[in-house]
Amino acid sequence: MQATRWFVDWRCAELPAIGWLTAGLLLAAAVLGLALFRERPRHAAMVYSPRLAWLRAGLYFCGVVLLATQTGVMAALLAQPPLRAGQLTDPLWLGLTALCVALFAWGYLYWWPRGTLTHGRRLYLLPTLLFGLAWGTSSALLLLSVYALLELLQWPAPVTALLAFLLIAIYNMNYQSGWWDLHVSPPHNVRAWNARKVLGAHNPFLLATLAHLVLFGNVLIFVGLYAAAMATSAVAMRLPPFWESDGPAVSLDSALGE
Repeated sequence: MQATRWFVDWRCAELPAIGWLTAGLLLAAAVLGLALFRERPRHAAMVYSPRLAWLRAGLYFCGVVLLATQTGVMAALLAQPPLRAGQLTDPLWLGLTALCVALFAWGYLYWWPRGTLTHGRRLYLLPTLLFGLAWGTSSALLLLSVYALLELLQWPAPVTALLAFLLIAIYNMNYQSGWWDLHVSPPHNVRAWNARKVLGAHNPFLLATLAHLVLFGNVLIFVGLYAAAMATSAVAMRLPPFWESDGPAVSLDSALGE
C-alpha cells in the first residue's frame, strides 16, 4: 500500500481563514495564560479546581489547534468536502464507517461509563457537552497532526498509521495520568478498570478510526467521531463547569483511581 497524502499537500495551502484562526488562537492563549497566572494563587495547591481546569484545558486546546494549523490538518479539515465521490455506495466505506460508529457506541456509551465514578457530582449538561466537544476535537487534531508529520516521511500508509497509533498511545499513557487526570478531569477513575478501558474502548476505536482515515481520508468524520466520544466521556464523569467550587485533594495516586 502506497503512502497517503491526505495532509502533505495542504501544509502550504494559502487559506485566509488559517491566518485569522492562528491570530485568534494566539490572542486567546495569551488571555487564558494571563487568567491562569492570576487565578492560581487563589486556590490551594493539589486541590481539584474547575476554574483552573477549564483555563488549563483552554490553553491545551489552543496549543493543539495551533499545531494543526501548521501541519496542514486544519487546511484539510476546512477545505475538503466531508465525503468523497462514490463513498456512499462503496461497501467497504459503509462497513468500516458502521464499525467505527459501533465501536463509539460500545466503548463510550456503555463500556467507558461502567468504569467511571462521578462522586455525586451534579450534571450540567450544556457546559459539559461543550467542554467534551472541544476536548474530542483537540484530541482528534493532535492525532491527525502526528499522522501528518509522519506522512512527510512518505512511508507506506500502514507503517505511518502504526507509528501514529504507537506514538499517541505512549503520549496518552503519560499525559492522561500524569497531567490531564490530575489537573483537568475530576477524580473519576476506577483503578481496576483503567486497562479495561484502554483495551475495550480506546484502542479498538483508535485502530478503526485510523484505518478509516488511511483508506478514505475523511478528516471531518474522524474529528466528529472523537468529538462525540469525548463529549460522552465528559458527561459520564460529570465534568463540572468552571463556576463550581473547588473539590477534593488530588495526587498522582488519585488520578489512577480508587
